[in-house]
Amino acid sequence: MEQEERILILEDDFAYARILAETLRPFAKVEFTAYPDRVFSLIEKFKPTLLIFDFNLNHPTINGIKMTRMVRRDPNSNLLPVILLSGEDDMGIIEEAYKSGIDDYVMKPVLPRFLIAKIENLLFQTRKKLNAQALSGLPGNSAIETEFYLRLQRKKPFCAAYTDLDNFKPFNDEKGVKKGDEAIQIVSEILYELRAETPRDQLFVGHIGGDDFFLMGALKHVASAVKELHSRFAKQSLSFFSQEEQKSGYYRGTDRQGKLCSFPLLTISTAILKNISPESIDTFGTLTEIAAKIKKQAKKAKARIVTFSVMDYSVPKKVETLFEEETVKCQKIVKHTKRKIK
Repeated sequence: MEQEERILILEDDFAYARILAETLRPFAKVEFTAYPDRVFSLIEKFKPTLLIFDFNLNHPTINGIKMTRMVRRDPNSNLLPVILLSGEDDMGIIEEAYKSGIDDYVMKPVLPRFLIAKIENLLFQTRKKLNAQALSGLPGNSAIETEFYLRLQRKKPFCAAYTDLDNFKPFNDEKGVKKGDEAIQIVSEILYELRAETPRDQLFVGHIGGDDFFLMGALKHVASAVKELHSRFAKQSLSFFSQEEQKSGYYRGTDRQGKLCSFPLLTISTAILKNISPESIDTFGTLTEIAAKIKKQAKKAKARIVTFSVMDYSVPKKVETLFEEETVKCQKIVKHTKRKIK
């Protein structure tokens, strides 16, 4: 399922903004405003996937370039692609625009097909860069790993959480792939909302794939987000089950051997790892290995949340094998024999 595109336009010419919006509506949901001071509230509410700013705005201090700089400084919007529309062909202005952080510069008058082609290409390149998961639209494996190493470089302890759905495979088999996708999307939407409520440096969320998700940030914000995720999902996931199933706490289905059995309703388990630093964990592979082990413990816990300090993790001792014999220093003894002279 492809993510629905949402475009926010900042244009002080209402007539032109309406024409532009109508042109783009077959391709995406569109909102527009003439007021720069409304941009950030609209980003939070509308959650656009792309921004289009006009260069010349009817504002005493802000133009499209300054607006782009403001967007790039805000952790909640700094990854959004920006297209600047302008009637200026001055190379100095164009150079300044790209230095401000725009992704593309489109000259007016705008040709609709040309603009749509630009938008499609820009969104494709942006998602490729973020390695976003198609189903959720959240950052994927490469982006999660990059985020991990960026946080390590800051040399400030942080925490990570590895979460997934319990008994997802039987649910996917019995209720259907579409319902399975909807369950994953519910988790994605909750995480997106929680992420929007918190500065990016305090909370990062990503989608590893399937029903596996990753969170990183300050312990306070990650722990709070995990608790809220469990609570909201418990309520929203009830829509997948009948009143009878909700009341009994399980639904009927067949296992891999084709035998009829009972499966519990969908829940979430999460492993929270705290005190992550270059001294405690230096590779993303080690982090995921520990998180996977702790998540198994979380699935057995009553609250299905386990918090673990990586400082308590010890590297397993190497098991000696026949292929790793201990090297012993030996001194070669040379025996000298006297030769008899006849």
